Amino acid sequence: MDFGLLCKIPNSTRIMKKLLFIIAVLTAAPCLAQTEVNSFFAGANEGVTYYLPDTKLEITVNTACITRTPGEFNRYAERYLRINNAIASADSYWEFTDVKVKSIGIPNSEKMYTIKLNNSTAGNVSINESGIIEAINTKPVARSVAEVVLPTSKKKQNDASKYMTSEILQATSTAKMAELTAKEIYLIRESKLAITRGLAENMPQDGQSMQLVLDELDKQERALTELFIGRTDTVYHTHTYTLLPTAKCDTTKAVLLRFSRKLGVLDKENLAGAPVYYNLRDLKSVKIPTAEELEKKKLLKKEGVCYNIPGKAELTIYTGSRRLYDEEIPIAQLGVTEILSKTLFNKKTSKKVVFDTATGAVTNIEDQ
Repeated sequence: MDFGLLCKIPNSTRIMKKLLFIIAVLTAAPCLAQTEVNSFFAGANEGVTYYLPDTKLEITVNTACITRTPGEFNRYAERYLRINNAIASADSYWEFTDVKVKSIGIPNSEKMYTIKLNNSTAGNVSINESGIIEAINTKPVARSVAEVVLPTSKKKQNDASKYMTSEILQATSTAKMAELTAKEIYLIRESKLAITRGLAENMPQDGQSMQLVLDELDKQERALTELFIGRTDTVYHTHTYTLLPTAKCDTTKAVLLRFSRKLGVLDKENLAGAPVYYNLRDLKSVKIPTAEELEKKKLLKKEGVCYNIPGKAELTIYTGSRRLYDEEIPIAQLGVTEILSKTLFNKKTSKKVVFDTATGAVTNIEDQ
């Protein structure tokens, strides 16, 4: 080729050739599309910005206040009803019912990334209200967290007088009232037995009517029997605490709260209660890379999508005599950050990916 001839080409012709070359490159760009994710710098990148989370633990402690009230005829319970465990004196105390732990993701400002909006399908990303990545190329899956539902707190009303006959109410002594009330209880039991055996004189017309009658007789029997055995009322309470584990989270015998059988849940500074402790132990389930290894991986600028591989911790909550909770929990802070390959998000092999918003882990990958 004569290089002298090239030098003689007019400037306009050379400019036209440059434009044609640029157009050819742009036309071929989809074939060269890449999933590029960079760490976030304000104003430096254009694309969808997301966080990877740290894991916060929400601890729910459920307790019950139990009040025991003796019945009016408690002294006659064994004589007339053969009940030997009737409540003898008024008493009130607290006890634990259960402890629940829920993992919650909070944005980690040091793990903020931007997915560039090029021809990669990774730009089809969903993030939650906190900015944490939820899914790519699919709808996010709601986390199945068991909702804490306390039993209904309800104080029973002593309505036994509604079921007392005039003979009982006109009795001149407590002993006589107890005797007549016991007889009424036995009559109710006999009525229930006659209905269930089909021997009652006025049998209910159908199964639904029979059940309504039996339920009403049960209610009457319970109300009258409480006059002998006493009444137990239970009121439920819930208290919530949060823990944010660190990368070095080995904690032993830390005080979470204090608890008194007479006063219930107390602040951990209140010495009127006995301490409730927790241990949080890193199980070292994920090998943490050294600084040199991180540098080699260059995680902060690489083609792909960043995600967490969480480590595991064992959380134990206990008193001096009882273990209330003991489970292994995935914790983002105890793990490492890795990259989903760019090849998962090209147009030919595009994948649907779902993330756990509490840990930043990948929970599912499948074809679109």
